[in-house]
Amino acid sequence: MSKRRILVNRIDTSIKYQVIGIDLAKKDVSLCLVTDAGEILGIDRLSYDELLKSAQELAPTLFCMEPCVEMRYLCEKLEQFQHSTKVISGAAVKEYIKTHFSGQKNDLNDAHALAFLSLDKNLPSITPKNFD
Repeated sequence: MSKRRILVNRIDTSIKYQVIGIDLAKKDVSLCLVTDAGEILGIDRLSYDELLKSAQELAPTLFCMEPCVEMRYLCEKLEQFQHSTKVISGAAVKEYIKTHFSGQKNDLNDAHALAFLSLDKNLPSITPKNFD
């Protein structure tokens, strides 16, 4: 698997992704996309509208994020498009950043950590609350 992250400015919906790690912010998201071939693509800033538009066109993919206010809404929308979602604790992300990025915490590194942590079968995930 490639260790180098390639920066891109949009999600190429013609590619099949193994996982997409999302770091959520108020107005936009940062993404780390891991292709089935093991390529690592990073998007520093993408609007929620652009993310959801691309998600509608993608083959079913695992999306991973940390718990926050926007998380529940985004999980519901992504699952409507036949994607699966996983929520991982901030403590696990912080530890991954500490060990793999020398503590250099930023949105893109958070998204990268989320993508790779989601592949760990032994790491527990958080189940979003259903308010229906």
